[in-house]
Amino acid sequence: SSGINAEYGQDQSATLSKAGNSATLTFSTHKVVITYNPLRVDAYAGEDLVASVNARGLFQIETQLLKPVVEGEAKPEEEENHVEEEDLGISAEDIAAMEWEENFNSHTDTNPRGPRAISLDVSFVGFEKLYGLPEHADTLALKGTSDTDPYRLYNLDVFEYELDNPMALYGAIPYVHALSPARSVGMMWLNAAETWVDVGYSSEKSIVGRVLSSLLSSDEVSRIDTHFMSESGLLDIFLFLGPSPKDVTRQYSNVFGPSYLPPLFAISYHQCRWNYNDQKDVLQVDSNFDKHDIPMDVIWLDIEHTDGKRYFTWDSRKFPDSKAMLNTLADKGRNMVTIVDPHIKVDKNWGLYTEGRDHGTCNIYVKNKDGGNFEGHCWPGTSSWVDYTSPCARRWWAERFAYDKYQGTTPSLFTWNDMNEPSVFNGPEITMPKDNLHAESWEHRDLHNIYGYYMHRATRDGQLLRSEGTARPFVLSRAFFVGSHRIGPIWTGDNRASWDHLKMSIPMLLSLNIAGYPFVGADVGGFFGNPPTELLVRWYQVGVLQPFLRAHAHIDTRRREPWLFGEENTGFIRDALITRYQLLPYIYTQFYKASVDNTPVMRPLWYDHTTDTSLYSNQEEFMLGDSLLSSPVLESGEKSHAVLLPGPEVWYDYHTHIKYNPGTMHVPVKMSSMPLYIKGGSIIATKQRLRRSSQLMEHDPYTLIIALDSQGKAEGEVYIDDGKSFDYRNNKFSFMKLNYSDNSLSCRSAIKEASYKSPTVERIIILGADRALSASVKGSSVVSSFAKSTGTVTIKKPNVVLSEEWTVDFS
Repeated sequence: SSGINAEYGQDQSATLSKAGNSATLTFSTHKVVITYNPLRVDAYAGEDLVASVNARGLFQIETQLLKPVVEGEAKPEEEENHVEEEDLGISAEDIAAMEWEENFNSHTDTNPRGPRAISLDVSFVGFEKLYGLPEHADTLALKGTSDTDPYRLYNLDVFEYELDNPMALYGAIPYVHALSPARSVGMMWLNAAETWVDVGYSSEKSIVGRVLSSLLSSDEVSRIDTHFMSESGLLDIFLFLGPSPKDVTRQYSNVFGPSYLPPLFAISYHQCRWNYNDQKDVLQVDSNFDKHDIPMDVIWLDIEHTDGKRYFTWDSRKFPDSKAMLNTLADKGRNMVTIVDPHIKVDKNWGLYTEGRDHGTCNIYVKNKDGGNFEGHCWPGTSSWVDYTSPCARRWWAERFAYDKYQGTTPSLFTWNDMNEPSVFNGPEITMPKDNLHAESWEHRDLHNIYGYYMHRATRDGQLLRSEGTARPFVLSRAFFVGSHRIGPIWTGDNRASWDHLKMSIPMLLSLNIAGYPFVGADVGGFFGNPPTELLVRWYQVGVLQPFLRAHAHIDTRRREPWLFGEENTGFIRDALITRYQLLPYIYTQFYKASVDNTPVMRPLWYDHTTDTSLYSNQEEFMLGDSLLSSPVLESGEKSHAVLLPGPEVWYDYHTHIKYNPGTMHVPVKMSSMPLYIKGGSIIATKQRLRRSSQLMEHDPYTLIIALDSQGKAEGEVYIDDGKSFDYRNNKFSFMKLNYSDNSLSCRSAIKEASYKSPTVERIIILGADRALSASVKGSSVVSSFAKSTGTVTIKKPNVVLSEEWTVDFS
């Protein structure tokens, strides 16, 4: 499949011409040449070859065969895609000699349908770096694998994962993004089986081979070769030909959909640990956030809140009145999240288990290779796993979230899906046997990486069902696949309280954003271990600028709520979280844009500066949206911090308003320092009043920050809706465009048919002014002041409503 027409719209006309052994599909700026024998697909931008499929001849398919019958066994039924061995030129003796079974420690994979792998090579011509293939704890730019294992994509529960390693982790998106100063190209290998990817970089034409060499327009062309290999599946690839990273993102979104628009509380601060002990503990934690003036939106409960690890239940001794607890939180605009995992405790006296076991319409549980309910070991002990690949089982699961079934719950309770790779403690590689059977007799090997996606989706559907489709859901998942971004957020799993894991959180989250997953985060403070106070403070200062913000810790760690590290450090953490809440209008706007075309919320510096190749390997800094640059402190004891501000525009310190020219500089840092910069030419909307939660900020006024570029101009956007419902789908929202030029600030609606009443603007701050300015609205002057040392003009109470159209004039 080609993503070319996604750039121009689905109605873009193309010309098809055929000549001998090939056919050419020509668009206005691209063309695709398909050679029949041997098969090769070449994509061009103008006359330049940019991608070549099967140029190295690595396209291979192992055709499914029937396993030889062992004496005494029943002959297996012949399947639709079975091919007779004589049609393949394979003798019966060779079939019998094949390694049908594979052993892994004490486990045996019977592999009843035989080897059926598929592989393909794709070369990206004229490119310098390749990104993507999440999830891996590795560098942002993919490394060559000639001297290492290939990148592995196989969702696994990995305990204390290694860094700088191509090993498989919790999720898989088999997508790569090739980058050069001239253009970007993306490619998706849509396959949910275990997948390995080799990556090779080359600048020597002689290595390319005669086939590819003949297509190149110059003697020295850089090239990135990839080789995708999956254990089973069909050939299903998508090329996105850009030319810019933003174009590739839009094309990806047109095929796989944009991100979902989360409720406002979901992008606020979440407090979690394994586990808060009981109802009293939860309410004490909640009260302490208020006592220390620290904003917080969500408290989380891990597996210990349940009755014996039976999900959809409460331990009545620890949580005797869960509804009262939930309502106490809700009175402050706060919510709760409880964990619900995919394994169901095998307990013949538990109604939920027996209902699934005895369901008369469909198989609720995954089957073993012999057709019985698969049983393995997880948190509750012996368990069965819901087969979310079955539409019937997904409906059954969604119905479990109804208030009369999940008793003790209220509309302010949301969900966390963990262990859904799936994790099976006594299974091969701590997961499910590959010869387990799913709906319609699909083997687990064929769809392993999509299991978590289907659970995530079924849980989302359950929240939609309980609210009758009126409230936006929130479901966090650990496992993910292509399309999970449309459902809810994920996080990077069980990280460690170390400086190296803090550093690695940045390229891991950037890689996910580039691969089409904007709503992502890492456990603040690290899940395993006890972070030193300095590390914990720095982690908050990084985490508040990442899309999903949650502090989490293992049950064996010391308590680490923000007020437990001394008054001064509590203040540093409070200030970081206040910055997050100030920026919520801006961050929410970025999530709105992601819900339109999947624009990354968190992005590498090169995304908006593709001609600067020095940025291609930068993974210490990142952009939040297109206007804010974070240059976090990532080293213990650092006193002088290197900041790289890409050109050509000026930048402003978010906290001090001091202006900086582009380039590399060193700034002094203290524990309170949180290097954050506004790009010149930007306007961002903030809310500056401190509240307990985001919901209590709903009616607070806005402060607009105008960061002038070198021409004295700036522009920005702000999206406004109720932050919780789907009313925005009925045009109950406002999307406003702000523009400052020629000493005038205008606010205009970008979507005229949409409308939602917003609070007023209480303050306008102009950065980069060279003199004092007076301001007026409709001829009436408003109060203004000028700080000469920073070039900052402040306008107080302009009496304008952000969701309306207006103009403020300056002189």
